[in-house]
Amino acid sequence: MPPSKTAPLSLTAFLLLAALALVAGAFYRLPALEERPMHTDEAILGYKFAQFQTTGHFQYDPKDYHGPALHYVTRAWSRVAMWGGPETWTEAQLRTVTAVCGLLLLVVTLLLTDALGRGGVIGAMLLLAVSPMEVFYSRYFIMEILLVLLVTLSLAGFWRYSQGGARWWLVLAGAAIGMQHATKETFILNAVAALAAWGVARLVVGGFEPRRGGFSMGPAKKRAGMPWLWVAVPAVFVSVWFFSGGFHDWEAVKNSALTYLSYLERSGGSGHEKPWHYYLTLLVWRRNEGILWTEAFIMALALVGMAHAWMGNHTKNQPRQAFLVFLSTYSLLLLGGYSILSYKTPWSILSAQHALVLLAGYGTSVIAGATRRGLLRTSFRIAFGLGLYHLCFQTNLAIHAYCADTRNPYVYSHTVQAFPRVLHQVAELQSLTPEQPLSILVVNKDAGWPLLWYWRMNRNAQYALDVPEAEISAAVILVDQEQLPAMQQRLAGKNYHDNGFYGLRPNNSLVMLVEPSLWERFSAAKKEAAVTP
Repeated sequence: MPPSKTAPLSLTAFLLLAALALVAGAFYRLPALEERPMHTDEAILGYKFAQFQTTGHFQYDPKDYHGPALHYVTRAWSRVAMWGGPETWTEAQLRTVTAVCGLLLLVVTLLLTDALGRGGVIGAMLLLAVSPMEVFYSRYFIMEILLVLLVTLSLAGFWRYSQGGARWWLVLAGAAIGMQHATKETFILNAVAALAAWGVARLVVGGFEPRRGGFSMGPAKKRAGMPWLWVAVPAVFVSVWFFSGGFHDWEAVKNSALTYLSYLERSGGSGHEKPWHYYLTLLVWRRNEGILWTEAFIMALALVGMAHAWMGNHTKNQPRQAFLVFLSTYSLLLLGGYSILSYKTPWSILSAQHALVLLAGYGTSVIAGATRRGLLRTSFRIAFGLGLYHLCFQTNLAIHAYCADTRNPYVYSHTVQAFPRVLHQVAELQSLTPEQPLSILVVNKDAGWPLLWYWRMNRNAQYALDVPEAEISAAVILVDQEQLPAMQQRLAGKNYHDNGFYGLRPNNSLVMLVEPSLWERFSAAKKEAAVTP
């Protein structure tokens, strides 16, 4: 494959297009963050952050939850943004944290300018700005987008150091790795894929360092292993600091290693089993009830980038080829590794998708270099513009009309859009007893999430997996439809008013039962309001 002959973007054009990508990224990530009800995972993280903010201590659970890094990042942002107490927090405030992480991901891409080229970085930034998957999960208060940001920061740090940068780039990369461990345990898959891809790049290309000198990743240099201490020490320090809460809770540090025993068990599926091609179809082609969701445009450009990485003429820039071969191998190993595991959730593949977007940016510059003049150049620009437009079209659907709709492939076991009905109804009942929180009992196989987040300040709200055997006296009861007969039997003679079904998640509805005297007061208040002019 001949070398790309495209003239580099001028600095002015480069900066203007980078600014355009950031504006587009902010346009899709920041507005209307409250439009979608909280997912269970978001609600759990919000609830745990409220506990962390109130007590100052993060209780790490190595079996079911993840590390504390997102909570520390959120605490830092809450101070900058001057949030009030936990009782005032909104969905939009929490999601702003990850939305900003999504925007920072675009900024960090600039550190790879000499690896991808100016055109490649701009292509990657524009695709990142409007990618439906990137945008959708940037608007999700979960760990994934923070993890992707930290992974990219560590790779950029290694790259900058390999190009002759100071050792502080290694310190930055090591700190980012430590924080990855404190963010989500699955970072280990990224680390293994990166090490394997580095080995392939070393074997195929021969090195990342510029010919003028710089950092050698091979064994030839004296004390060649010493630079890794600049990575390992800050990585361990940062991870231990986060998990121990500033070197206080050493049990959490131990559990951060032992947790991988439970993760080996969970990798078998744990109720999230999917076929091996699940992620591939998610990235390339998913048609749900007549709606086509696809990032095939990004994947096609990524294949062009991969092909040029391996077969292009890089005689004048061996380090760039080494990085591109590394990135190609890394993305394929990561995608393959996640595909082999039975346990699959759509957001888990985000780090592999991000690597493919970087390759797609490079692929864009390759095609631009091969179509420098005339009709071909015009045709490519039109095609690229149409591809971006189609991604924008899907992104608009994903974050607005289908933000909590099962026809959206990025929506997974999500709280239904009609969920606020139950909040509104309980708020109306609560208005009749403003002097004290309403007593509520939720009987649900998933402990009532995300209701625990929305009613986090109600100390009279109780949650159970099954109908309790003890005496029930709650003013409002919400019970799974399948457990309703057992609840009615338990309430025999108490004449609770059946207030109908309220959606929680797809195929999971709750029945509301209201204590008789409270319902009578509510009905009387409604009648009085109806006749009042």
